[in-house]
Amino acid sequence: MKNTMATACMASAAIWLAAADAARANGGPFVVRYPEGDPAAKGVLARLDPSLKPARESRLRVVEERLTIAFQQDPFLRQNTLPPLADVTAAYTIENPTDEQIEVDFGFPILRGIYTHPMSMIPRPAVTVSVDGQGVAATVISNSVIYGVIREQARAVIEASIAADARLASLVGAIRGQAPQAKKAPAASDPEQARSELLSDLVGRLRWNERDAALLVEYCGVDIGQAKTHPPDRPHSAWQLGSGEEAALLLSSNLGPLAAIGEQKATQLFARLAGCFDPEAASTYEAIFAAWGGDVRSRSVDLATGQIRPREIELQDRAAGDSGAEMRLLWMVGDVDPTIYARVDYLDENANLTEAERAACKSVLKNLPVVFTFAPMNLLHYRVSFPARKTLVVAVNYQQYAYRDTRLPASYQLAYVLHPASLWDDFGPIRLEVQVPQGVRCRASLPLGQRQTKASPPTSAPGTTAMQTYGAVLDRPEQKTGELLVAVEKDAWDSFAANVQAAVAGQ
Repeated sequence: MKNTMATACMASAAIWLAAADAARANGGPFVVRYPEGDPAAKGVLARLDPSLKPARESRLRVVEERLTIAFQQDPFLRQNTLPPLADVTAAYTIENPTDEQIEVDFGFPILRGIYTHPMSMIPRPAVTVSVDGQGVAATVISNSVIYGVIREQARAVIEASIAADARLASLVGAIRGQAPQAKKAPAASDPEQARSELLSDLVGRLRWNERDAALLVEYCGVDIGQAKTHPPDRPHSAWQLGSGEEAALLLSSNLGPLAAIGEQKATQLFARLAGCFDPEAASTYEAIFAAWGGDVRSRSVDLATGQIRPREIELQDRAAGDSGAEMRLLWMVGDVDPTIYARVDYLDENANLTEAERAACKSVLKNLPVVFTFAPMNLLHYRVSFPARKTLVVAVNYQQYAYRDTRLPASYQLAYVLHPASLWDDFGPIRLEVQVPQGVRCRASLPLGQRQTKASPPTSAPGTTAMQTYGAVLDRPEQKTGELLVAVEKDAWDSFAANVQAAVAGQ
């Protein structure tokens, strides 16, 4: 079954949508915007600009960025033929030309999740930050936490807008079984009449289209629990990926029965309804993603032509009896990819729902438009102090599995955001180096020059495997925006990985 990411697709293993985004990634240093004029907000990540968008930096200058991407074997799972594990290091030489010390909170977008050590008892993302070689504490705001923030903010907009309209408030109150707030409110004991009245009012008086009106009716009819907000006075450590009371609160809050359609679809519902009331207020995933420089559409660089195009992938059916461990491994390989299943009108048939709640979930899926929110994004937060008249090297390192593209010649791909240049007044050249095993073809969305062959790093294949190096210098403004896409040939990589596997088995 062949699908492009620009068209609707079906998948047999949609139940594995909840596999999480633990193995794929991207970045660049951006300044994290705090509420304007509020110095008390410094260092409190919970008080980020509600948009979660980056701010501009005009005081510091980036002398250069050295970006190294090395495609290598996962050293812990060599008995399996896996996609390349991309090791990415972005080292920024940053100068403070002023006479004052400057402290900056940076944000670093990481696309497609983060690799975690498969043998670790406590999973931790493979991310490190250093300043002049000294480690710096870093916090990951997970993709799911970002979704939680969007739901939280969107729900506040929706409820405030309903409360501000007396007629609307009375109709919604009737659906929810509350006391009527206006004389013309339908009886709360007749829920179908209340739903019909609300739908008619939205379409007739407020000029909503019927699909959006149907979405608000279902939103009002489902008990998603008491509105929860993230306390603004908690330290940023509460946002650690997969841990922390406040992070857990954001992951699960403002969902209720809508969790059965998945957090992505539920979040899309909240953001869309908020936008119907106030287009300026809706903090959509797409807008956040675009602000950091990424493209929510899943794209690839064509290995044959070098052109950027929609990602294409051929899905493989999986038996219903596949074990959870097998499915997790398949997800890592790319056969079970949440960026695909986000497109599916997914409903967890095992969810504990009433018939009314199940019908509401199906109606939401029916009326939500298709939106290209398929490339997961996390945000890495870290803080650096720049002494007056000093230059520091700030380096971020992370690992990710490359993702598959099956259009012939098939490839494994990595996406990296080059966007920071547009968010700094002064950003020097980006010196790119790509390392692949010798004999594995490589191509990028910009021309790469071939350089010398050198010895393999320890985490690559045992023996005498050599790494071929490609490079480029990006110094024009148009080269330092958007995404960099890098592809390696799948057949050549699989052959290399099989040789590694055979060598390991023979040891």
